Amino acid sequence: MNILKTCIPMKHLLAALSCSVALTTRAQDSWGSDTFEFLTPLKQTTRYGISPFIGYRFGGEVEDLTSGNEYSFADGAAFGLCLDYAPLEYPGRFELLWSHQESSIDFEGNNDLGEVDIAIDVIQVGGVAEFGTERLRGYVSAHLGATHYSFEDQNNATYFSFGIGAGVKAYLTKNLYLRGDIRGFGSVVEAEGGFIYYNGITIASFSGSALWSGQVSVGIGFTF
Repeated sequence: MNILKTCIPMKHLLAALSCSVALTTRAQDSWGSDTFEFLTPLKQTTRYGISPFIGYRFGGEVEDLTSGNEYSFADGAAFGLCLDYAPLEYPGRFELLWSHQESSIDFEGNNDLGEVDIAIDVIQVGGVAEFGTERLRGYVSAHLGATHYSFEDQNNATYFSFGIGAGVKAYLTKNLYLRGDIRGFGSVVEAEGGFIYYNGITIASFSGSALWSGQVSVGIGFTF
């Protein structure tokens, strides 16, 4: 079986950091009123942060071009890491996100295909704005980057992707916190492009211009 070869629009990645950070800087101007002080992004008091997490990712499907049947990516565990940085007193944080999932697609014997294993890695950069108090913070985030699909013993594929998220950080000490969040990921794909090939024939394709997935996760974080 020969799996997928597509183009990644790498030029879009050049705008990733500036677009994401703009969300946090503009928030400071939009919510600067004393009336909505509780919605003002918190100014950061630490420069660096690291936060490993575990979670559960769900969503995503492809379409059989012959029968029109749709097959879903298997939901399952995910894990990853967030690295972040903020200038002191800056109303937001810059963040690098990596999230990994071992998934699969079960074609149930159609086209002589069974279960195809797929490893999915999301790597994105973006901005985070935090609200609330020093001890209990809600946050929103936006990221841009790439999602890489790796098929066992086969070719790989990488697509431009984006993500949005929201969550809560509960600080146990000044530098140690627990976090929980929910994120949505979208990979930009071509509906007319193939996704899985078998014996030189396109077996499955995307049914739209974006491949969507969601993720819930919990983790622990350190700042310094």
